Amino acid sequence: MINFKHPIPFVEKLAPVVQLCWEMGWNEINGGNISWRLPSEEAGDMFPIRGKAIVEKVLLPQPQPTLNGCYFLVTGSGQYFRHAIERANDVFGIVRIVDEGTSYQKIWGYENGGCPTSEFATHLTGHAIRKRVSKDREKIILHCHPPEFIILSFLMPLDSAELSLALWRTMPECIVFFPDGIRVVLPLLPGTTKIADASVIGLEKSRIISWSHHGIFASESNPDTVFALVETIEKASSMQRKILSAGGAKQSISLELLRELVDATGHIRVCEPFFLTEAEAKEKISGVVRS
Repeated sequence: MINFKHPIPFVEKLAPVVQLCWEMGWNEINGGNISWRLPSEEAGDMFPIRGKAIVEKVLLPQPQPTLNGCYFLVTGSGQYFRHAIERANDVFGIVRIVDEGTSYQKIWGYENGGCPTSEFATHLTGHAIRKRVSKDREKIILHCHPPEFIILSFLMPLDSAELSLALWRTMPECIVFFPDGIRVVLPLLPGTTKIADASVIGLEKSRIISWSHHGIFASESNPDTVFALVETIEKASSMQRKILSAGGAKQSISLELLRELVDATGHIRVCEPFFLTEAEAKEKISGVVRS
């Protein structure tokens, strides 16, 4: 990891991960964005000392009352991930949600007149849902464009269960790392309330959304864990794409073996694998019919 120092510890921790996302080929030009819900008490104590709050308030397109008072470290609109280290004060900014979740104030960063990513409204929707569903465990959302993952949306049906099961059966550790599976959102214009609304149903069930033909939207607890989650999905996607390119699998990991793995890892999984249970039920019904 890059040795990077910054007076704001949150920026010091996040910037090298953002730079690494670019090095992995996930965030070309100004594509993608990341937002981190900071510890409110720590952030609140820091910024009266670290910087002067700008009093101007910006109205949010979708109120988020459950996030009122929260501080977010967010990449800026039009900023390049590859500049995260050398231009951290431009690439990043810190905002606070105010007025019962209807507006935000810029607290720090976005030098030269910047503002949060155009997909900030979608991020806030995701944060509000995942904060509740994860019981406050999840605090960071990464949207990026991992190429192998995107390629699969052109090669496979746009179906949440089929995609999740394919990755689990390609690299079975995946059912331990993301047993909640991947929820597929059909193609929609990024940065709009439409894609935010379409993602709501999936985010209620999973940390991971596939924005078909566009990228991934993933929620986790901190910069390292969200990077690791996407890294794992991208590796499994690469393996699945190569299998498809070679004409398809000749063998397959059985549902029974996946179930054994699930039963052995209950102490570390975030949830039960719904798609596995659903597939087992379908296989059982199919077996009854065949007999």
